[in-house]
Amino acid sequence: MNPIEIGQGKSFKGLARYLLHDARQEGELSRDTTERVGWVQSFNLDGASGNSAWRLMAATALSAGDLKDAAGIKRGKPAVNTVYHFAITFPASEKLTEGIERRSVEGALKALGLDEYQALAIKHTETEHPHVHVMVNLIHPENGVSAASKQPDGSPSPLSNSQRKLQTWAKRFERENGLEITEGRLANANRRAQGEKVDARRKSRPVYEREKREGRDDRLAWLKERQQATAAALTAEGRQMGDRHKEEWTGLKASYADEKRAMTKEKDSAVPRAIERIKEDHKPIWSALFMRHRSELEDFRRDEQSPFGRLWHAAAVVRDRAGEGDLVGGLVAAFSAEQRRAIVMKQHDRERAKIGMQIRTRISATIDQIRDDHAGALVQARHRFMSECEALRQRQDEARAALRDRWNQHNAERGAALQKVRGIGQSVQRDHGRNRGLEP
Repeated sequence: MNPIEIGQGKSFKGLARYLLHDARQEGELSRDTTERVGWVQSFNLDGASGNSAWRLMAATALSAGDLKDAAGIKRGKPAVNTVYHFAITFPASEKLTEGIERRSVEGALKALGLDEYQALAIKHTETEHPHVHVMVNLIHPENGVSAASKQPDGSPSPLSNSQRKLQTWAKRFERENGLEITEGRLANANRRAQGEKVDARRKSRPVYEREKREGRDDRLAWLKERQQATAAALTAEGRQMGDRHKEEWTGLKASYADEKRAMTKEKDSAVPRAIERIKEDHKPIWSALFMRHRSELEDFRRDEQSPFGRLWHAAAVVRDRAGEGDLVGGLVAAFSAEQRRAIVMKQHDRERAKIGMQIRTRISATIDQIRDDHAGALVQARHRFMSECEALRQRQDEARAALRDRWNQHNAERGAALQKVRGIGQSVQRDHGRNRGLEP
């Protein structure tokens, strides 16, 4: 068996679509058949199926900042790559059980220190040598820290020396399960045990055997498959980006609409509160005025019982009517107890009307101020919204430009790789000739 690191990336959806379905044929945009998929198993995902698993992994990766906050860890810069991809290949001659294959994934994850992370394993059967692909979410589901970075306790990244960890584990796993020992790894292990330095750049024996057996055509097919997987991942990432950009605009507009509704609601509720507060402030004034008016009416009733008091009240009636230009009417009314009492009530009405006018004036001014403040807040909210729109537009433009650069890089690498593979037959033969003399 041979564990192989394939690399790190960003798109759960793109890699999952490639792994969970058959490989696309030339000219196809996608393929939904699953004939090459032997079995699928998720880890630390409560038994989620393949399509549910990658969505849960993507959601966890997007929540890395919140997970760090909950764990009391400083956010720092967000992880660039959150997807880790490796594969475990088995010799075609090996008689394997599904249980051994599944245990190999568990063992490899534990050897890498990724057994607490979310992962999805998919067995492929389309080649003569069975192999299992493993997709790992590098964001820890509890603390949000990336496995590709230094850990909160100061320990190094679990991915440090990952290939060596996998090779050491594979050697032990083969012996524990009675599997065929991979010659290249065994030879290198013996040489290391004798203190000899092993050239890590030299091709491993499994790679050498595969190249000799499959030859140029199989290598070309393998190269195309990898390129198709990369293109599919970039395409999926582009779709995800488009969907995410739409969601960002929808969310921003909805947030602005909610803010305006909240401000309007606050304004509408502030008006009755202000009116009630002003009325409450004037309650002591009304109470004092009521008490004084009642006292004045009592004084009037008492004064009316004496001739001097009635004369004083009659004079007040004459003055009031004279002020209105009706002196004769005033002299006549002065002899009426009812008219004398009406003068007192008239004065009370004036005082009540004056206080009522003061309250209405204050209420009107307060309502005008509330409306002015609301209008100013709407203007500020609009300015913030336009600023956020510009910032979002710039971020999205940068993201699209970065994706275009990656497409350009992929196309350039694809062209260079296809050009290089044309002469691979001769180079493989040369490598075989040199390596034969080094075989144990």
